[in-house]
Formats: sequence, structure tokens, C-alpha cells
Amino acid sequence: MKKKILAAVFTDNMVFQRDKAVKLFGNVAAGRQVTIDFNSRTVSATADDNGYWETELAPMSAATNLSLTAVCGEDKVILNNIAIGEVWLAGGQSNMEFVISSCTDWDRVKDVKDRDFNVRFFYTPKFAYVTDEYYEAFDNAHWQLADDEGFKDWSAIGYLFAEKLSKDLGVTIGIIGCNWGGTSASCWMSCEAITADDETRIYMDEFDERNKDIPLDVQRKDYDEYVVYDTAWNERSQKLFSEHPDTDWFEAQKIIGECKWPGPINNYNPFRPTGQYWQMIRKISPYTLRGFIYYQGENDDMRPRMYDRLLTNLIRLWRKDWEDESLTFIITQLPMHKYSGSPDFKNWPILREAQMHVFDTVANTGIAVIPDCGQYNEIHPVNKGPVGYRLALQAEYKPYGLIDEEDAFGPVYTHKVIHGNVIETFFKHCKGGLVLKGEPEYYEIAGADKIFHPADIKVKDSSIEFYSGNVKEPVYARYCWSNYCTPTLFSANGLAASPFRTDMNDELDTNIGSDVMQQKLET
Repeated sequence: MKKKILAAVFTDNMVFQRDKAVKLFGNVAAGRQVTIDFNSRTVSATADDNGYWETELAPMSAATNLSLTAVCGEDKVILNNIAIGEVWLAGGQSNMEFVISSCTDWDRVKDVKDRDFNVRFFYTPKFAYVTDEYYEAFDNAHWQLADDEGFKDWSAIGYLFAEKLSKDLGVTIGIIGCNWGGTSASCWMSCEAITADDETRIYMDEFDERNKDIPLDVQRKDYDEYVVYDTAWNERSQKLFSEHPDTDWFEAQKIIGECKWPGPINNYNPFRPTGQYWQMIRKISPYTLRGFIYYQGENDDMRPRMYDRLLTNLIRLWRKDWEDESLTFIITQLPMHKYSGSPDFKNWPILREAQMHVFDTVANTGIAVIPDCGQYNEIHPVNKGPVGYRLALQAEYKPYGLIDEEDAFGPVYTHKVIHGNVIETFFKHCKGGLVLKGEPEYYEIAGADKIFHPADIKVKDSSIEFYSGNVKEPVYARYCWSNYCTPTLFSANGLAASPFRTDMNDELDTNIGSDVMQQKLET
């Protein structure tokens, strides 16, 4: 029986979710009883045949500086400095993982002495597969305070989101970091959730086909050899780019050798389907939460058409695992991005559209629209402040109800009306009127031939007229329909409009889909 009794996510300094029944769980010997004393409450549970136990505490109001005692036979664990406040899981890939010390807000936030708010952080350990070190890392994992040495490595977006919430709600905010750079959404899902959908099952089918005749010991050898190569390649890469920062990506590979990332996608690679679902998500669920903030999609850009189904199924699975269909799920819509020298495949607009579609169709979701937060030739923009801020606005609108809908959103396209040679596009969330910043570029119009031309525009309070001398009978209009361009449309509250096209169900993008993968590989 483990001395910890409780699951690894329960440690000193942890944050319990206020106003909801708080789940407690862990592993001991089968049939043993566990008793928990906390905040004048006592609950007990008996471990099942696998040693797993679970119980819950009745809802509690916000509080700080509490202690918990867990007893199982002669073993006892005492945890201190526990807060009751709000808890969110920060999930996704590298932009959610991006650390606060590398963010433009670092100089502002690094001195924590005079803060009048409280944010705490638990980072879920990252391992490609189960090893002795994996268990040791979870045994040593713990909730951190903002004045700990580890603060510099917290998720920048997670912290900045929590900073605003803690100030505005007046309670402690706990963030559980559960992210890994370079992961597809399929990495964070179960096999059953992926294969239940006839479209998304391709992620598992490809993985199974690739590995069906390769013994596990050979898979591990292949992956270990790749890790050695990749480590040496990264050292060469860092040296090259530090000495010659303007080196083109393709030229760099001619100089230092081929980048073989992500390596062989087998049972030892962290980027395999289901990998981080079992390695990370299932290690912390069902720790009681208010909801999820999620920044991911970059590594699903080769299958943009099916991303809405993939993300919808992920949301459904996570809510099921947490046994709470009401959990808020806030999506971060991808910003502008393109590498220098890389073609504009226009697959990221499809992903952004898919993310907006999930927001429109799945209950209890929010969306932070950040097209103006991209950085040319850099997939990891360093200015994370606006991202954390807009995610917090979504939470403050719903579920907290601190602000109204118009203050949480920028303009969102709703419908069009065609007047002769003009397409008028209408928007919601235009409190104070639409605002144009800079020259009106990336507004396009097309006729039935689907050939787009730059459009002249007329901006009204809640609509925009598109027209062009090259298009006498317009059918389609679109805005910022590019992997990377400069957004110019905002609302008076300073929030950016979501990129859009007027006919998302029309096959305008016949060159976008499965062939994007081949185009990217050839490039």
C-alpha cells in the first residue's frame, strides 16, 4: 500500500473547488478503508478489488489555510495550507505549455511579494511511457505557490488567466497544467472515443497499421535511437539559430541534417494516439474542477476538416471522465501563423472555423478569439497576456456571470444579404460599433466561379458591405481567410473579430483536406 493513500494530485497547497461536491480518490490495498477529515467533515471509503477508492466532500465555501488528514490503517497523511476556491485544467499543446518566464509579461509578474491575489499551480508530470521514473515523478509532484522557485516554469496562459480571475473573484485560483507540445487532440483521447467516430478513427487505424508487425522491443529500440538523434540535432539547431537567427528552416536542415521529429509514432512515442490520455489525463481525473481552458489544434492542421468532430469528442470524453456534463470548456481559437518560405495552405482558417463551430454547437463552451495574437514565422508567440485575458473574459461571462456577453466577445459573423453587386455581412457582439484598425486588407469577394478578389468595404455599426468592380454578381465573401495575415476588424471593446467565410458548408476549399498532408510533406 502506498504511503500517500491519496492520488498524486492531492498535496500541500492544493486548491479544492468551492460550491461543488469535492471528489477524493486514490489507491491502497484492496478492501482497505480510507477515512478523510477535512474542514469539520469526515468521510470514508473502501478500496475495490483493484485498490481504487473514491468518496466526496459536500460543497464548501471559499476558504484558506486548511488541513486534511487521510488515514488508512496505521498509515496517515496530513496535508496543509489547503485553499477552497476555483480550479481549472489548462490543457493542450505547446502554446499552453509556454512558460511564464519566456512571456512578455514576465517583468511585470515575476515579483510576487505585494500581490493581493492567490494563484496556485499543479503540473502533471510528462513521460512518454510508464517507467520507474514515471511513478517517482508523480509521487514527487506537488501544488506550487507563486513565490516558489518553480513559478518561472508555470504555463504563461494558465497563470495570466488565473491572475485576472483571482483579482476579480476574490478567491484562490488553482490551475492544473496538463499539456505537451506537439500533441494532436487524439493524444488526449481514449481509443474508444477516437474509433467511435467513423471519420476520426483514422488516427487509430493509421497507428495500428504502422505498428502491427513490429514487436514492442523493436518499437522501443527505434524510438530510443530517434531520441539520441533528436537530442544531438536539437543541440546543433540551437547553436545554428543562436549564431544565425535568420536562417531559413529548410536551409537549416541542409546545414545540420534532417529534422526527424516526431520520430517513429509507436507505443513509446508521446505523440501516439491515446498516449497522454492515459499518461496524464487519467492520472488526475476526476479531481473536481470548474472547467477547462484548452489551446490546441496546431498539430491537427493536416486534417482540418475533421477537427470539429475530434474536438467535440474530446470534450464529451473529458466531461464523462470527470462525471460532470456541466463543466465549462473554453477553446482558444488559433491565431495567425505561417513560417517564412512555407506556402499558405489555408488549412488554419478551416481549423479556426471548426473551433468556432464546436463553440456554436456544444453546450457550456466558450471561445477566446485571438487572430491578432499571432507572430510571423513563430508558432509560439511570446505575448500571452491577451490570450489569458480573453480566456478569463469568457469565464467571467460564463460560468461566473461577472460580465455580460457583449463584453466577453469581439465581432462574430452571423449571416449575409446580397444587394445587387454588394454582399452585406452582419455581426453580433458589436457593442459600440465595428472598428477598423489599419488599412482594410484581407476582405475578399467572389462570384459563382469561386475566384476571390480583394474587396472594397463599407463598415457600418454591425455590418460590412463587400463589393468589387471585378465581381458583378457576388456569391461569397470572406475575411482573414489565410494562415497568416494582419487582422483589422475589432469591436469597440478592443476584441478582435473571428475570421470567417460566408458559406462554410459550401465546398470552396476543395484543395484543403487529406491532400494538405501530402503537400506539407512534400514541402
